[in-house]
Amino acid sequence: MADQRAKHVAPKSSIRWGAVAVCILIAVFLFVTPNDHASAQQNSCAVARAPVASLSFINQDPMLDRHRSVRWLNNRANQGSRYLVTGLTEYELQARFDMRLEPVEVGVGAFCLYPIRINPEVEVIKHLVYVASELERGTCEYDVVYAHEGQHVQINQHMEQDIQRELDAMVSEIMADFAAMRPVGAGEVQRLQRRLLNQYGQDFKRRLRTIDLARREDHRAIDTPDEYERLSKACGPNSAFQTTLPDAMR
Repeated sequence: MADQRAKHVAPKSSIRWGAVAVCILIAVFLFVTPNDHASAQQNSCAVARAPVASLSFINQDPMLDRHRSVRWLNNRANQGSRYLVTGLTEYELQARFDMRLEPVEVGVGAFCLYPIRINPEVEVIKHLVYVASELERGTCEYDVVYAHEGQHVQINQHMEQDIQRELDAMVSEIMADFAAMRPVGAGEVQRLQRRLLNQYGQDFKRRLRTIDLARREDHRAIDTPDEYERLSKACGPNSAFQTTLPDAMR
């Protein structure tokens, strides 16, 4: 959802000397410039302008596929022999996080990183509902399977709403983080930039993973042995669940 570049590491002695030199320059600057506004500006990274925040969620309406046999559905689900799979819902997302940071000099040897673009993007690339082709539309068995798969669709759509809210919250939190940051020396800019891009990219994936885990739990809550048993008897003792579909599996 990175290429590595070689980096030059300066000797420890020069790093310490550079840090001392920067401190001296700042101290002199503050001494000869008794301006509270300039001092506050140099010690703060308050975001001066809002970044371009494009929160993209590309939705896809669920599509019905009735061209798959009950045998195909069971192979697709990798289901054991205990339960007969008569319907199946497949759902797939792809996500990426794009962010651009710009270093701006705010004082002698001091830089702030400002977010210029924040673009989390999530796209639904598959939302398919399968009902075994052996079941005729309008029959009790078809309606039972279709209603159960509809519950799975609703769970997926609820998750989409959670993701949209989470993306909005993430951008707000990023803006607050940058407003609280302090300037860094020129030698720290690239390292800080890499760290922040990795941090927010990982946070983006973590948020999506948390939401997806909750979605899976919701799916498991309606796919229980008791529920399967109830559905298999919903259309009577001699329905297609007990006759046509088991025969098609032989």
